[in-house]
Amino acid sequence: MTHFLGPADFKGRITEKIALSAMEHAFALEAAGRGNLVSRIDMPSTNGFLRIMPAVLDDVMGLKVMALAEGLGTRYLVLLYEAKTGELLALLDADELTRYRTGATTALAGRLMVSSPPRRLGLIGSGFEAVGELRALAALWPLEQVVVFSPTRERRERFAKTMQGELGIEVRPVASSRAAVADQDVVTLATKSSTPVIDGADLASGSVVLSIGSTRPDLREIDRETLARAGTVVGDAPLQLAVESGDIADALESGVLTRERMVPLCELCAERAQLHTDDEHDLRVFKSLGTALQDLAMAQVVYQHARDHGYGTDLGEVSSIKPFSQNT
Repeated sequence: MTHFLGPADFKGRITEKIALSAMEHAFALEAAGRGNLVSRIDMPSTNGFLRIMPAVLDDVMGLKVMALAEGLGTRYLVLLYEAKTGELLALLDADELTRYRTGATTALAGRLMVSSPPRRLGLIGSGFEAVGELRALAALWPLEQVVVFSPTRERRERFAKTMQGELGIEVRPVASSRAAVADQDVVTLATKSSTPVIDGADLASGSVVLSIGSTRPDLREIDRETLARAGTVVGDAPLQLAVESGDIADALESGVLTRERMVPLCELCAERAQLHTDDEHDLRVFKSLGTALQDLAMAQVVYQHARDHGYGTDLGEVSSIKPFSQNT
């Protein structure tokens, strides 16, 4: 039996706490060598591209499919299989799933990288991903004030008003990225920009930058100065980041960042890696690409939650098994 979960099935049921627990599980399995991940496959289309992300995570396997149409948007779908039998357990619309797992991954990194829970936060971005990031970090830390910038005044003001009402904390829009990041201990970036959205010279010494944008070679979110100042760059998938993230690839190619300063998040979770800073490298940076391991962990938790609480739609046997031939 295959279970289908659409966008409406997530609302009011899945929480940031559930998502964080799923990411803790995912990175623990990855650190233990119980996850198998290959590079994502991008295939150009007539108006965008098709992305396929396969992985195996302990007792489940599957893939995430993303269809991007320029000028229209993206569609996400996750297929969750049981590894032992090959049964297709679930099909999940992965729009909200992606938002939850991205925010939870950032929250997990922030918990490990920020020495004391901050009460203030600088945020660049006011779109779909920024909403998920702020929800996850507000659930993690006792935030009292968020300063947000995005290029369009109407959007940042609408975002600030909406999120302040939802979270019950002060969310203040400002007119520049400098005003958003100045004197902040923690800065979060959630954009789809093709050029850097911050100037590293504006960042306070010792601050932590949490970045989830620039997940394609043609995108940029972090500038070279920020990465040059980074004592440690923690990545959810450092090898893939070096190829697929525009700002990381640029920093490595230009020499402002070295691979020795990059640490996998799973190693930090397992306490097999440490964060380093010095007088020259006084920042810490987290860079998220998003992997199918994270998607599968999130899909498995959501699927089980749906079965336990009776929501979603049973589709019957969507994919029947073709038995191996028996030699007689």
